[in-house]
Amino acid sequence: MNITNILVAFCSLFFFMVGADKFFNFLEPPCSMMEYIPQSVWYGLGVLQLAAGILLWMPKYRKHIAGFFAVFMMVFTVIHIFKHTPDYGGSAFMGVLLVLLIKSDMFGGKKEVKA
Repeated sequence: MNITNILVAFCSLFFFMVGADKFFNFLEPPCSMMEYIPQSVWYGLGVLQLAAGILLWMPKYRKHIAGFFAVFMMVFTVIHIFKHTPDYGGSAFMGVLLVLLIKSDMFGGKKEVKA
């Protein structure tokens, strides 16, 4: 197992956990952003995160999904910081993991072959 597979497994698990939490509210403490985001958008984010957890396992889409969500997580980290919420660490950690996943070929991951 190489570093890319380990990063994909962690990111995928995190996406499944956070995406499912949007519907079932099982993580404690709950995300402080819930009060700022409409419920329909909140559920939409959950669907996107669950889909990302699956799509990360498909090499064809991996870097696109990781790139989109790396920016997404960093934006939410900034929002958390400006709103003075205590739970910005999760989005920052996930953003860093996704950037590492994008750059995983630097750590011995498989290089993509262009056709």
